[in-house]
Amino acid sequence: MAIGPSSRGEASDGPQDQSQGHSLYDAISALTSELSLDAVLQMATDLSRALVGASYSALGILGEDGKLVQFITSGITQRGRDRIGRIPEGQGVLGTVLRQDIPLRLKDLAAHPDSVGVPRNHPKMKSLLGVPIVYKGRVLGNIYLTNKIGAEEFSQDDENLVTLFAAQAAVAIENARLFEDESRRSAQLDVLNRAGRELTSIFDLDKLLHAVAELLRQGFNYPSVQVFWVDRANQVLQVRAVAGLIQGFVPLGTTRPIGEGLAGWAAQNGVTVLCSDVSVDPRYSSMIEGFESCAVLAVPVTVLDEVVAVINVDGMEPQAFDDSDAKTLETLADQLAVAIENIRLNRQQQEQSRRLAVAEERDRIGRDLHDGVIQSMYAVGLTLEDIASRADKEPGEVGPRIEEVVGDLNQAIGDIRSYIMDLRPRELQGRSLDEALDSLILYLEDRTGVSVTLDVQMELASLSELYIVNLWHIFQEAFSNIEKYSKAKTVSVSLAVSDGNLSLDIVDDGQGFDLEKSELGRGYGLPNIKDRAERLGGMLLIESSPGSGTRLKVVIPADQRTGPFSEAGGTNPTVARNNHGDG
Repeated sequence: MAIGPSSRGEASDGPQDQSQGHSLYDAISALTSELSLDAVLQMATDLSRALVGASYSALGILGEDGKLVQFITSGITQRGRDRIGRIPEGQGVLGTVLRQDIPLRLKDLAAHPDSVGVPRNHPKMKSLLGVPIVYKGRVLGNIYLTNKIGAEEFSQDDENLVTLFAAQAAVAIENARLFEDESRRSAQLDVLNRAGRELTSIFDLDKLLHAVAELLRQGFNYPSVQVFWVDRANQVLQVRAVAGLIQGFVPLGTTRPIGEGLAGWAAQNGVTVLCSDVSVDPRYSSMIEGFESCAVLAVPVTVLDEVVAVINVDGMEPQAFDDSDAKTLETLADQLAVAIENIRLNRQQQEQSRRLAVAEERDRIGRDLHDGVIQSMYAVGLTLEDIASRADKEPGEVGPRIEEVVGDLNQAIGDIRSYIMDLRPRELQGRSLDEALDSLILYLEDRTGVSVTLDVQMELASLSELYIVNLWHIFQEAFSNIEKYSKAKTVSVSLAVSDGNLSLDIVDDGQGFDLEKSELGRGYGLPNIKDRAERLGGMLLIESSPGSGTRLKVVIPADQRTGPFSEAGGTNPTVARNNHGDG
């Protein structure tokens, strides 16, 4: 169907004219067959212009506050629209049509008392026909037609025809809105279901917050998303995740005081902020010069009655969000709160596991001491009592018996020393793990001629005693294997904290071995490494094949004092370590 501008010089007999009736029917049929709201609005604008033969047409859509939020045009090129700039604010004659809710037909726009002229770079317009779009007594917007083709003004027939068309356009617009709302709600439910499945399986805070930002950007098609972390200690909000347009403007880690801006207000008061037009909200302030939003939705994330984060979404046009957006984001915020609490509980569980391991080790040592050294000391005590009771009667036996006791005491002391060394190895007595590791590497290089490269991307001094001792024994066992069996020329060692795990990688270019044919630990001491890794809740990964060297990778949960999760969410700074490759 094609509807072109008419060049009629005279008014027709009215809406009942057969040609106009067919045109109206065709226009309504085309309009009601479309369900996309944007397409319906543009189609209504184009069809109304063609229906009565106007040079230009526009369709203004009203927001909940009665102000224009959309202004669709027809007859003006994109370049022309760009030159005009922002949409009208409803002043002048446009405002008159908005206020009176009835058609307005003018022969000369400039002659109307409410006329304020047209903006700069705007096409010249003289005649006007303005018709409200009304649905069940509620004005959705208005159709504006200007410059009647072939006549000085629009006729009564034109007014009647456009009024009928506007009534059907109202139905089509409302149907498209309902369809769009339902489609949007369905998409939001899908995203919420995904969030429920995915978020609770993430145990790294930064990854979790980035996942939320991307879910909102991709799932809801929000143009700009920020997730703030609430730093109570410093009374600031910290940008921890961004997605969409804001990525080019705000770096991660940027802060602003709690209470400042709409997100800060949400954090301070613990309530959702839905701002349809930031230009009229005194609480709004932009974080970044050059980035201005038109609408903001800020939702607090509350864990155990305390706001720990704020989800902030920017809209690039007024009225970008409604109550359904707020309710959806509040649901997502609840899911995020559960995921954050899961991270805390997971850390707590890991800490409890570590404490349990320490308690079990202490219990083992206590049993060993009781069964070994304590029994020996008890026997020494009994022997001394026996010597004392016989000293007067058998003085010649005292000397030899005391020498025997001294020997028993020395043995007991040796046993005690062995237990002490098991808790704090001799090599670590009075030295840090860094220093002991340097000595071990130099020893290996001197003994074998192998070149060792060491890269430590963490602060070893911050490790707990449990980690220091076990890592030391792992290094000892691994280097002993290299010395005895690998025939390697180079060895690389790296130690770092990433994604909540402490990773130790030891790679040599030696002769390797067949993993399938070789039993784990036969002459290689690997069970000791595996046992110590598992004791810390981790695992040992082995990669090797004949002629291609060996890689040992130990992955254990990061020590609490070196882990990436903290109130501010940071990790320890990277520490550069020495390279022994050049001897």
